[in-house]
Amino acid sequence: MNFAPNFNFEVKRSTRRKTLCLQIRDGHVQVMVPVRTPERQITALVDKHSDWIEKKLAEQAARPKAPPRYYEAGEIYRYLGQELELEIVDGAPWPAEIVGRGLVVTIPKRLHGAARQAKVKQRLHELYRQAALAEFQARTESCCGRLGVAASAVKVKAYKRRWGSCSSSGELSYNWRLVIAPAAGVDYVVAHEVAHLLEHNHSPDFWRIVKGLMPNYRVQQAWLNKNGGTLAI
Repeated sequence: MNFAPNFNFEVKRSTRRKTLCLQIRDGHVQVMVPVRTPERQITALVDKHSDWIEKKLAEQAARPKAPPRYYEAGEIYRYLGQELELEIVDGAPWPAEIVGRGLVVTIPKRLHGAARQAKVKQRLHELYRQAALAEFQARTESCCGRLGVAASAVKVKAYKRRWGSCSSSGELSYNWRLVIAPAAGVDYVVAHEVAHLLEHNHSPDFWRIVKGLMPNYRVQQAWLNKNGGTLAI
């Protein structure tokens, strides 16, 4: 009898891979295998782990997702976990800014429809990236001071599948979307990356450093794992 799973999966073959591996991200199932792996072996692997795959797919489907965005006045956005209401002002081009509990975006009156939405989105992304860099620089400097270390540089990037990274040269990079999360979530990722300046691995010593910087880091880690999909603009 042919195996017919209740989900689709993608097979990725690689000349570098030596073993078979299952990966589930964003509701997609990937089977990564050596280039000459027979189809029957791939099918057997998926069949063997089908219950686990379906469980993980259900868990991911149940995670909160970002609301649809229309980039219209009155929409609610978040910055460091705080709600901000979008206000759109007609006028000469001007960088978006946070004013009190609002996001103020100024765009030319002549723009309408999709062009207007695209310009509002662009202005918001520019604002959030700039604000994120300032936040991460300040929080990284404070965290480094507690450990007596220093980062060679702090940058923001548009990562798709990670919140931050630490290079071998001590450069720390953060996902700019993280600035949407509550401040404690930001501090956890900063603590995580700064700890890599001392331990470039995930050994017990590394996690001891993280815990020393943030005793309740597991709470923030769990929050990001569950709610990371909502951090979008």
